[in-house]
Amino acid sequence: MPKIPKKQVKNRVKPELGGGFRDYGPEDAILRIRLVEKIKKTFEDFGFDPMETPAVERTEVLLGGEKESGKIIFNVSGSKEKKSDLSLRFDLTVPLARFLSANPDVPKPFKRYQIGNSWRGESPQAGRYREFMQADLDIAGASSSDADAEIISVIWKTFKNLGISKFLIKINSRKILNGLPQYAGFPEKKLPELLRLIDKKEKIGDAALPKELNKQFKSKASGKIMEVMAISGDTKTRLLKIRELLKDVPVAQEGVNELIEIVRNLNASGVLPENWEIDFSIARGLGYYTGSVFETYLTDAKEFGSVASGGRYDMLTAPFTGQKLPTVGGSIGVDRLYAAFEKLNLLKKKQTTTKVLILNLAEELKKEYLAFAQTLRSANINTSFYLGDDRAFQAQLAYAVKREIPLVLIYGENEDKKGTVTIKNLVTREQKEIPKEKIVEYFRK
Repeated sequence: MPKIPKKQVKNRVKPELGGGFRDYGPEDAILRIRLVEKIKKTFEDFGFDPMETPAVERTEVLLGGEKESGKIIFNVSGSKEKKSDLSLRFDLTVPLARFLSANPDVPKPFKRYQIGNSWRGESPQAGRYREFMQADLDIAGASSSDADAEIISVIWKTFKNLGISKFLIKINSRKILNGLPQYAGFPEKKLPELLRLIDKKEKIGDAALPKELNKQFKSKASGKIMEVMAISGDTKTRLLKIRELLKDVPVAQEGVNELIEIVRNLNASGVLPENWEIDFSIARGLGYYTGSVFETYLTDAKEFGSVASGGRYDMLTAPFTGQKLPTVGGSIGVDRLYAAFEKLNLLKKKQTTTKVLILNLAEELKKEYLAFAQTLRSANINTSFYLGDDRAFQAQLAYAVKREIPLVLIYGENEDKKGTVTIKNLVTREQKEIPKEKIVEYFRK
């Protein structure tokens, strides 16, 4: 690359990314797009339709009356604005709530998915960035536990379609956790603190949880909470134990009955039992959950935390309409999942999607080169025409090798005289001369 004289570039800028952001070069972007395509296809297999919303929303809409959300949002303004009431979305759920509130006549149940970027002003962590892609799916206007089970079934099928076998979806109900103040004998106002502690269990470890509970709750209450957290056994055993333990807590019994119905649906839908379990320590820290909750972990990459989560949030539109709208949804963290894939070496990266490179060997043959390119592209064969300055055969071949393009089309003076083209396979090192009118047939094979 030729250098520009220093006097022509007075102020050089360091080409550095901001913290919490990352580039995806072609070899990463190709796989990421493939990942998204498989997710999208699975969502559509279950009858979910695509939806798009702006990256920027009114700040008041994003906050939804919750001051805590204001700590993580990025405010934006135009270059000529002194003050702005706009911010980048921090998830895809709030825009859905706004859309449904503004369009109450949308037929229900409303099954949608959205795949797009969100932004949060949080401290970066492993697999967690300030700009990140989410793949969300939701069912609005369905109060039955059938909808909860379907969301979990879609998440399970998505991971299977991505070629992942070692993962576990942990399922619980917030109604069971909401019944703990009555069962364990502590004030209702301390429930949010309990949920935060339980939600930290994966980070602090099982052994540390009792110690943390003892700091915040009396020993009797702490012991009863741990009694619930420690329930084990197969699915049937866990449900029977929790039903008996919280038999005098009506709200918890509602949650147990809903979990039983979800379990029936998962079994009937063929969701493999080795990929899910009932876990009464799953809380989902967000306050808007009202029923089922779930978290998904990769068995061999637990350090990345949950890579897919969700649950029921029947108060979705309440900040905008003052009314309930029964809704259940799930979200896959695409970037976190991709980072975990990299860690586990599950990705076979490709530098390019190009299948054929047409070498540019003679100016007088350019018309033929462009015609070949048009013919191959019309046949849906990804084709590139060499546009570099170096016209030497070896230089162009070296470019194809470096870019990992598998096939090159050679058409020089000899081929022009004979009405043929030469195809060189850079993977097998084989070379073949064929009639030029048969190039599409050759590449399709």
